[in-house]
Amino acid sequence: MLKSSSKRRNTLALVASLILVSSPSVLPQGSAETGTTPGGDPWPRKVTLQNAAISIYQPQLESWTGDLLDAYAAVTIKTPGSAVTNYGVIWFTARTEIDKVNRVVTLEGFTLTKQNFPTLANNGGAYKGAFQSAMPWTQSMPLDELETALSTTSVDQQQQHIAVKNAPPRIIVSTAPAVLVSIDGPPVLRPASGAFAEVLNTRALMLANASANQYYVALMDGWMQAANINGPWSLSQNAPTATLNQIKASAIASNRHQVLGNRRQSLQQAYSDGEAPTVYVSSTQAELLLTRGPANYTAIPGTNLSYVENSADDIFLDGGTRQTYVLIGGRWFTSPSLMNGPWTYVPATILPAAFSQIPSYSPKADVLVSVPGTPQAKEAVIANQIPQTATISRTAAHLTVKYGGAPDFQSIEGTSMQYAVNSITPVVETAGSYYACQTGVWFFSSSATGPWKVATSVPPEIYSIPPTSPIHYVTYAKVYGFTPTSVYVGYTPGYYGTVLTPDGLVVYGTGYSYSPYVSGNFWVPSPYTYGVGANFSWSADAGWALGFGLGFAAGYVGPWWGPVGYWGWGAAAPAWGWGGWGGVASSNFYGHWGNAVYGGTRAAWANPYTGNIGAGSRGRFYNPVTGTSGVGARGGDFNAYTGNFAAGRAGAAYNPTTGVVKGGAHGVVGNAYSGDAASVNRGFAYRPSTGNGVAYNGNNLYADHDGNIYRANSSGWQQHFNDGGWKGLSSSNFRSSLDNQSFSRGLGQHRWGNFNSGGWAGRFGGGGFADRGFGGFGGFRGGGFGGFRGGRR
Repeated sequence: MLKSSSKRRNTLALVASLILVSSPSVLPQGSAETGTTPGGDPWPRKVTLQNAAISIYQPQLESWTGDLLDAYAAVTIKTPGSAVTNYGVIWFTARTEIDKVNRVVTLEGFTLTKQNFPTLANNGGAYKGAFQSAMPWTQSMPLDELETALSTTSVDQQQQHIAVKNAPPRIIVSTAPAVLVSIDGPPVLRPASGAFAEVLNTRALMLANASANQYYVALMDGWMQAANINGPWSLSQNAPTATLNQIKASAIASNRHQVLGNRRQSLQQAYSDGEAPTVYVSSTQAELLLTRGPANYTAIPGTNLSYVENSADDIFLDGGTRQTYVLIGGRWFTSPSLMNGPWTYVPATILPAAFSQIPSYSPKADVLVSVPGTPQAKEAVIANQIPQTATISRTAAHLTVKYGGAPDFQSIEGTSMQYAVNSITPVVETAGSYYACQTGVWFFSSSATGPWKVATSVPPEIYSIPPTSPIHYVTYAKVYGFTPTSVYVGYTPGYYGTVLTPDGLVVYGTGYSYSPYVSGNFWVPSPYTYGVGANFSWSADAGWALGFGLGFAAGYVGPWWGPVGYWGWGAAAPAWGWGGWGGVASSNFYGHWGNAVYGGTRAAWANPYTGNIGAGSRGRFYNPVTGTSGVGARGGDFNAYTGNFAAGRAGAAYNPTTGVVKGGAHGVVGNAYSGDAASVNRGFAYRPSTGNGVAYNGNNLYADHDGNIYRANSSGWQQHFNDGGWKGLSSSNFRSSLDNQSFSRGLGQHRWGNFNSGGWAGRFGGGGFADRGFGGFGGFRGGGFGGFRGGRR
């Protein structure tokens, strides 16, 4: 709810300023090879061949599995000297290079498999050259358009479901700033300097002085101390700071440990301001939930649910049963008391029905991705199976595996395989051969110690590694194919830790508690499900995203295990931040291999090593209705009262009496709160109340699997017949299918245009307890700096 009229006016003024004042432009990066811009031209794309005007409309999908796209598209051909428009369909396949950072899919190996032009001689064979791979229209496509098109297929029903553990973690609720130090099992001490020892098995910098019976934790620019590792912790007053800081410098330089929070921010000042965090320590899986003061509940209209509005965590109260529900990493837990517990797991399939009734315009619409049967949950499944791909040089990629002593292999439960327990790089032995996965690339060797070479295939049994194994995440890294010089690889968000459960929902982590490997000064961490503030976001503008409530609560800038461990998230963070458009799941770690290894990419903007980002002018905005922050696009308009937006050239209008949105020229229109959106190209009419959208005169031609052609106008759907006429459709089921095609097309165009020009992000980021200096104690989630809830600013 809006708090005051003055706040509404201020917000509208801010939005207006984004339209009138241009922010510094970040121009899209084009391809040196093609001279095109990211995503290619708008649909329909134009080709001229033998003086014929050919228009190819946005492809519709048969399937998109791994990196192989199978699609078809409606086409019109106007031959020279004739006023007749010939309609037809083409079918094609292509290998896709997917760049999630810049939301672009580049096509390779384009193959025309079939074409159908019944009114042209020889089935239009004279124009076959217009549809070949050398034509500009095949160069690249927006990822958002292809991703939303997948919603019209059954791809969400074809994914592998994994049995996970759902035992509740230790849930800590704090009404004041707090941080969580996660220790990977019982604390293991190793000598540091003089009388001081480091706690080896935590990413936080924690020291022990046995002679003085004191523990120390590096927080911000200072130190906290306690006589017991579990606290209570207080500001260190008489610590030997010279020695402590010397140990700190060494630990940071060697990446053994990290300071909790921002090293440049004053811990003393935080205490003076009454904002110093409480330190919690846990050697078992735990999650920290924060509220800004006592929980303040706000009702969700149309339901009997209320949510804690002064927290970035997902905390709900069922008004009927008075039970509290929390959503942590995609899993639901319930308790009779928020502050006192106890907590039990709730299968999503038996959640109170009220959760599925949360409106898509609610500030808590994000949780719909974790409610079975909702469109948002289906969208999460679809986005979770799209890989980040790369073309890797077979000769330039090199691997050296480091073991903690001699290689130590142990059995993988339920399989005949073994894995190295004393290597941070996952190494799997199967049938006497060894396979290692480093930063999304598989390597092969006949020996555990190498030499290693890039693998051109991976044994199928590797993909049966169960979730009971700490290296289950490698099953989401694939090899799609190879040439004499390159190998085509990719990984889905499961490589970052997401899992699709038997309930059909995406969650973070397997839920299993694994034992770390500790020997001497060598620590191989075990994957965590909890303690990193993992959460999901969804918005109509930016789709599904994975984020982490990072900062000093977790003690590091990313889950330390899996593909991230050595590098940290910051090294591959999307320039546009974590909010929306995949969030963390759109990071590209292939860039760590460098230009010499990450080769063969046709599009210059798709190379994460160069850092090229296709983006337009941007400006920040704040949405007082949803409480979200993000970026706004130049040339856009947003109504903070209704959520209606419009962007592009010319204009768009919303009639509150009829509920119809109309627009002209080229752009997008819709409602940010309801999720309704569609494209505008010379003409548009859309009624949000019915969910029916019609974009006509532009990208408004559709085909079916049999080669029939359809279009929409203000009176409904029509089918084209070979006599040149159009007739209305009578089948309500088929009209519904076309409505879905139209809506997914419009939504994809909206998201791509929104992203490419700046756009409005999802819920991640924003705010903080103080929001001062380097960001304040931000965003509640995990208690970290700079507005978390997955946000990174």
